[in-house]
Amino acid sequence: MAHQSGIRVSSALESQFRGASTDGIRVLQAHISGESVEPGATQSQHSTLLDDFDSIPKLLNDTTPCYLLIRLDTDKWAFATYVPDGANVRSKMLYAATKATVTRTLGESHFIDTMFGTTQDDFSSAGYKRHRVHAESSAPLTEREQELERIRDDESKVAEAPTMDSRRSHARAVYPLHEDAKRAIREFASGTVNFVLLTIDSQKETVNVEYAGSVQSHDEMKQRVPQNVPSYALYWFDGSTCMFVYSCPSLKCVRDLGVEFDIRMEVDDPEELSAEALESEVSSRLVKPVVAQPKFKRPVPPNRRPRTTPS
Repeated sequence: MAHQSGIRVSSALESQFRGASTDGIRVLQAHISGESVEPGATQSQHSTLLDDFDSIPKLLNDTTPCYLLIRLDTDKWAFATYVPDGANVRSKMLYAATKATVTRTLGESHFIDTMFGTTQDDFSSAGYKRHRVHAESSAPLTEREQELERIRDDESKVAEAPTMDSRRSHARAVYPLHEDAKRAIREFASGTVNFVLLTIDSQKETVNVEYAGSVQSHDEMKQRVPQNVPSYALYWFDGSTCMFVYSCPSLKCVRDLGVEFDIRMEVDDPEELSAEALESEVSSRLVKPVVAQPKFKRPVPPNRRPRTTPS
């Protein structure tokens, strides 16, 4: 099954996952290699789930991310993503963006729990207990979970863009999200893609998706942001940090809505926007200097014909 980033789940991983129960596998490690997700080390079931958890850290190191498919005592599975702080940024983005592809390919109905960790201790028996207590309690959401909730809420809301009309100087144009934009945001929230770019169509009055996929670097993200139109960007900086970026190049965002500016100011501190400063700025830029007009000169009368005397 292909993913927008080009990462596929290998047939070897699918085969090993299907036979895991029969083979007595408790933990199946998977890692991204090239353009596919391949099976890695395995751990057999020896005792209870908690006891077997204490052996999982042996499969991990401090720099290499991986997925851990953990078979529970109910023969259902937990899907765990291990992304150590020492991993490079590209790996973090790839593992965040490819997770949904793996669960979809292997069968989402098999997975009833999801874990995420950055240290080996997160996957010990103590770490699993902490995870379950958090999952089953009404504890406050983490920043990542709050961000995902906010993104899901955005699907039912609209995007707002500043505008101005002849009656009010602080009016707002409310544009709904196009269905494709809603779908892209859902994919972003689930981790299927790590970058979504939205733009406003002021003619159709909708917010459209320009791009939804997985970028491989921060530089590629920057290159995807247009330089000639305003845009909104949703970006997974790494496996746990979500960013929202609004870009409005060269004031085109308001010019497209019929607003032209006589004066543009740049200040380092709002305190600089005093009445005196504004009056001075307007006076220096808009008040045209008075140019002295030359005095009116009476036109010289035409030369008279010389008088003649009678002879």
